[in-house]
Amino acid sequence: MDTGGRGEPATAAGGGFVPGVGEMRRWHYRLMLAALTPWLVVDALRRHRRAPAGHRRRFEQFGRLRDGLPDGGVWLHAVSLGEVRAAASLVRVLRERWPTVPVVVSTTTETGAGAARALGVPHFYAPYDLALVQRRVLRRLRPRLVLIMETELWPNLVRESRRAGVPLVIANARLSDRSWRRYRRWGGKLLGEVLADIDLICAQSATDRDRFERLGAPRAEDCGNLKFDLALPGVPDDLPADRARTWLAASTHPGEEEQVLDAHRLARERSPGARLILVPRHPERADEVIRLVEKRGLSVVRWRPDGSADAEVEVVDRAGVLAGLFAEVPVVFMGGSLVSTGGHNPIEPAVVGRAVMHGPHVSNFRAVFSALEARRASLGVADARELGERVAWAFARPTEWAGYGQRAREVIAEHRGATERVVKRIAQWLDRG
Repeated sequence: MDTGGRGEPATAAGGGFVPGVGEMRRWHYRLMLAALTPWLVVDALRRHRRAPAGHRRRFEQFGRLRDGLPDGGVWLHAVSLGEVRAAASLVRVLRERWPTVPVVVSTTTETGAGAARALGVPHFYAPYDLALVQRRVLRRLRPRLVLIMETELWPNLVRESRRAGVPLVIANARLSDRSWRRYRRWGGKLLGEVLADIDLICAQSATDRDRFERLGAPRAEDCGNLKFDLALPGVPDDLPADRARTWLAASTHPGEEEQVLDAHRLARERSPGARLILVPRHPERADEVIRLVEKRGLSVVRWRPDGSADAEVEVVDRAGVLAGLFAEVPVVFMGGSLVSTGGHNPIEPAVVGRAVMHGPHVSNFRAVFSALEARRASLGVADARELGERVAWAFARPTEWAGYGQRAREVIAEHRGATERVVKRIAQWLDRG
């Protein structure tokens, strides 16, 4: 189920629901997946070739799990990098509270796989949502609990878990405005059946809880957003000398980079020497973005982790580096918000004391942005011109802008606790036996 704002989309089989299917029944869904199976074989081979050499596992998406994966524990599914990071605090507490209950993480994308391995937990690539495949994985893992991050509704996994007597919980669940409209209109009978088979939905906010209930979920609660529980590192005292007049455009999308570059040109006019680090949401678009910068007549280089380069724009062509950049760059613009993507999560920069500037399209994380805006801990802009003006203002008034960042960090601290609320609710299944 596409809930909006995801960085690397899952395959059609991985995402469960297909928007716009109307009154799809379960047998329709299974027939559709059967028709897609040849393509899924090709997709599995493609993913096998792209995986790092030491982590290639042929046809794992069809349930051929490697030897050595522990069973009898928690199967936690997190699609990609963002979901794994959101689950980090949950994984840590699960391992502390139930040290004899193993946690096994599945992901759909390779960036998610890398993040899972960095957590030090066993990992496998998530199975396609074919009934026989899900049944095979459940028999192999024999989990006490299936825990799915952020509303990946897989009809066959939900049904097979119910049949096997394995409780299934959705953690950090949310419905973007777009998904809410789509599923109200098109959810149909299949959506109702899936929601009815889920043991508990731990929603990110009261709004998300209410939306799930109105769609027919019998057991939904407001547990808060797990991303507020990201570890709070120390706020860097001093910026690198070459970053004092650098700003970061994080997770940008097609049609947005042009606006960011227009803003950068204006910022340089008002604050000579200003530099930009541009991070496309999808790293594979880096070449395209570099060409776009060159057409604008700006000097450009690929970002290097070993230090800054003497260019007006640096373009990042890899995943997993934003956390470090948030800590070392004073001015952050969060992408996906000058185009109608719905925005991206501002929590990660806030935990290191960085407020974000953002455009008007933030519906994917409306509750988070509302909390920040209520405390003057983020700054909205209407268009590229206003973005450029605000960036130049932040360079000219660094102390005032740093105050926005301090308030953002305070907002994060005030909203922590979702991990404990989720753990309290799932303890009923993990305390058994």
